[in-house]
Amino acid sequence: MSARTKMIVTLFFVLLTLSLGLFLLTVEARGEPQPEEFLPKYMTPAESLRVDEIGKFHKATPPPDGWVETPGEFEELRGVWVTWITPSYNQVFGEIVRESGEVAKVYIIVANSSGETAVRNYLNTNSIPQDSVYFYYYPRNSIWVRDYGPWFMRQEGDSEGIVDFIYNRPRPQDDTISVQIGDDWGLPVYGSPLEHPGGNFMTDGLGTGFASDLIYDENPGYSAAEIDSMMLAYSGLDQFLVVQKINIEYTGHIDLWTKCLNDTLIMVGEYASGHPNYALLNQHAEYFKSLTNREGRQYRVVRMPMPDSDEDAPPSYLNSLIVNGKVLVPLWNEAEDDTALIIYQNAMPGHEIVGINCSSMASSGGAIHCITMQAPAAEFVHIKHAALGDTEELVDPYRVRARILTSGGFVADSTAVRYRTSGGPAFSATPLSAVIDTPGVYEGFIPAQSAGDTVEYYLQCLNADGVRRTSPWHAPSHLYSFRVGSTAPMPVAELSVELSADDLYLHWSPVTVDGYGNPITVDQYYVYRDTVASFEPGSQPFDSTVALFYMDDTGVTGDVGRNYYYAVTAVSGTKESALSGLCGEFDRQAENGE
Repeated sequence: MSARTKMIVTLFFVLLTLSLGLFLLTVEARGEPQPEEFLPKYMTPAESLRVDEIGKFHKATPPPDGWVETPGEFEELRGVWVTWITPSYNQVFGEIVRESGEVAKVYIIVANSSGETAVRNYLNTNSIPQDSVYFYYYPRNSIWVRDYGPWFMRQEGDSEGIVDFIYNRPRPQDDTISVQIGDDWGLPVYGSPLEHPGGNFMTDGLGTGFASDLIYDENPGYSAAEIDSMMLAYSGLDQFLVVQKINIEYTGHIDLWTKCLNDTLIMVGEYASGHPNYALLNQHAEYFKSLTNREGRQYRVVRMPMPDSDEDAPPSYLNSLIVNGKVLVPLWNEAEDDTALIIYQNAMPGHEIVGINCSSMASSGGAIHCITMQAPAAEFVHIKHAALGDTEELVDPYRVRARILTSGGFVADSTAVRYRTSGGPAFSATPLSAVIDTPGVYEGFIPAQSAGDTVEYYLQCLNADGVRRTSPWHAPSHLYSFRVGSTAPMPVAELSVELSADDLYLHWSPVTVDGYGNPITVDQYYVYRDTVASFEPGSQPFDSTVALFYMDDTGVTGDVGRNYYYAVTAVSGTKESALSGLCGEFDRQAENGE
């Protein structure tokens, strides 16, 4: 090649490079999308060399003050967040928008106006309504908004906030999205120091959270107790349940094999016998069934078949989204598809169960739940109440206290403690009022009841936003209850007197239960005798016996100038019953007690 030819070729490539550069700058200036690398749910080989960048731009902050409540995903939503990077899984995103948009707002994160245009073009082409669609322009790395998106919570002072965990991928743009949403919505953002992807977190809405032990793997600098403490401080979890992650599956996220359907119902995946996860998921199901929620209700478990797979990204029907009466369920063109829809319908009556074909996401490691994040409704009431225990109080009223978060003031006539005794058909109401010196705390008073009564009650709140909430959540089907009585033996009954010559015999019926009706063993009976018709409780007894009768052979019946009264108590351990009714001898005229 001649020198002149070489010069011409070199000049050509220089001009070509300059032209390409100018073209790309023009495209960027116009806001038109450039080809993007699709980032999977797992960490790419290139990213694995940059793990030191995880959390680099995350801002840790002190936790919120006081009580925090993280709503359950099944509660009322204002909307659903998605990060849509076309053309990745367009069909799945489109159906999520179509179905969610009928009952909630859909917030779509795109990079710029060109991204919005691309999404709108797809929605228009597929006749998907956009009345409820809102776009947000944020720099982002991936579509997996469940793992890096905002965890909305409610806090003391009746306000909302966002908890932002560290995203477990070196994707700095994704890891700042929660802060940007907080800025745009005017909500405080609390940066947790924990690395904790959202796919490994769920809550029952009553202060119990669930995760796999991935949270321990990703936070080796903290002990389990320290992690519990931080989940309480930032997310309001009084109970944080961590179980072993399943075998083979690479994310370790709990949302692929466990899901809270409501505050007491948990769905757990089920593999066929012989699968490496068969025994482990059975173990998890039994563990959840052994636990109770904050309101004392036992968790129930419904099982969901898992399609047979030995891949590290297996298909799952549990990676679903609950949105305002709908359940969007991923389908995989598997034999279990129809069964999955039936199980959801039986477990969640009153919900519309919608299957969405997610076969295009096979082997991606996620589905509907992984590419969505819920935004709870702005109107809310949360109640935190410690149930009253059994009591011996028979005079003073029973104080019912609760901490309450509310988005608006209460409707007075509809904010009360409702109670009844011994399963009666009608509830009475007593007002639930703010405690003046303790903000956020409310109390009401149930009148004193009689020994042997069982009191059933619940708290009911209606706020100015029209939100009604009870505690327990499903009252009056579920109720708190306590018994009025004592662990001491029940009083002796059927005390009678029999005179024989100079002797006096007392007889009574055996005492077999305590004041709550529980079986007990009586060790002995105390006999009280006095010349006045009253006895001081706890005074020194005249005598004792282990029998069901007592003979007074001190010649009292011959003392015509003095009358004697008798009472008997039952003693079990250190507990003594109340006095029986009285009986006595009155100049040889015997009188029987009740």
